Amino acid sequence: MSIRYIDKDNELSSVVRHLETTDQIAIDLEFDRNRYRYGFNLCLIQLFDGEDCHLIDPLSDQLETEKLFPVLEDSSVEKVAFAFQEDHRLLHHVGCRPKNIFDLRIASQLLNYPPASLTNIVQDTLEVDMGKSSQNSNWFKRPLKENQIKYAAKDVLYLFDLKKKFKSEAEQKQILRWIDEENRNWDHVQYDDSDINNFIKEKDKQDLNEVEWEIFVRLMEFREKIASQSDRPSYQIFSKNLTCDIAQNPDRLKNWTSEKGVFNRLKNRGIQKKLEKLVQKAIQEAEAKGLSRSKPAKKSPTPEEMKEINQRKQLIQQAKSEFFSPIKDKITEDYGEEVSTFLFSNRIIADLVTGSNGSLEDYKRSLLERYADELHLDVDQYLD
Repeated sequence: MSIRYIDKDNELSSVVRHLETTDQIAIDLEFDRNRYRYGFNLCLIQLFDGEDCHLIDPLSDQLETEKLFPVLEDSSVEKVAFAFQEDHRLLHHVGCRPKNIFDLRIASQLLNYPPASLTNIVQDTLEVDMGKSSQNSNWFKRPLKENQIKYAAKDVLYLFDLKKKFKSEAEQKQILRWIDEENRNWDHVQYDDSDINNFIKEKDKQDLNEVEWEIFVRLMEFREKIASQSDRPSYQIFSKNLTCDIAQNPDRLKNWTSEKGVFNRLKNRGIQKKLEKLVQKAIQEAEAKGLSRSKPAKKSPTPEEMKEINQRKQLIQQAKSEFFSPIKDKITEDYGEEVSTFLFSNRIIADLVTGSNGSLEDYKRSLLERYADELHLDVDQYLD
């Protein structure tokens, strides 16, 4: 086995031609999400074909990463990964829609393995020590350090062995179809940029009134613009706590040039005046909208809404007690507690009870019907 570092177009083209002839690829990504630079950035793609490990450098200006996308999108080539959600989200963000994913994290959950990192699962199941993690190192820096290269390679080198072991166990337990059904869901997941750069969250409204929230939003938009222009993580521009403090007390801007935790290039009178104007404009716009300084930005439910929420909670609790808990107990007996939790989590139960579950996997439907029949429970009310 060799580790090949790919940072030139002709090398990538050769790798792509080879990968097109394989039936499976082990894949992992290294990325940076507002840690060392602004945004969600792809820093390295690790691929293992069973013989060679290819470390593809998307930061190289001598390589077009998009040339790899057709292979990842080819449904005839299985992509073996572990805990693929963030990698999947990032690939969508850069324009790639990978197909035919076999996520070993899903397999481990359905095989009743307790939650664990890839390093720990490989240690426990294959008795291989993957060594110390370099996950939090700076993947933007070039050249990569030797320990980074080894760490990146190890993240894919054992995925085929792990898949072989998990598939064998799944066949013995007759649940391989479950794993396949769950992994087919990856083909239909869609993300948009709001999933990537949602820098303002509902919980940020806590302790702010309507006018203060208007100011807060404008300040956060300014922060993100500066962060993007300077390619620095948002938190390094100025903190969300400082933004909240200014929204509640705009006079705080009088001390702007001496504020701690502010990006040095912004600590000047010019930026101070910009922010003061921004705050005043936000206040004027808030007043024009009829926003209040006495009403909280985070709205409490109306009495009618509260009644609906309580009724929904009661309905879910009753369904858990009378229907789902007995079934989950049976699943725990037959397959294990981790499986029971994965199959029918609180969120899945709530969706089933309220009719917002969408399409339930066939194997889950069959399990519900089977256990409901054994326990003489009415399953029809939860299945469309």
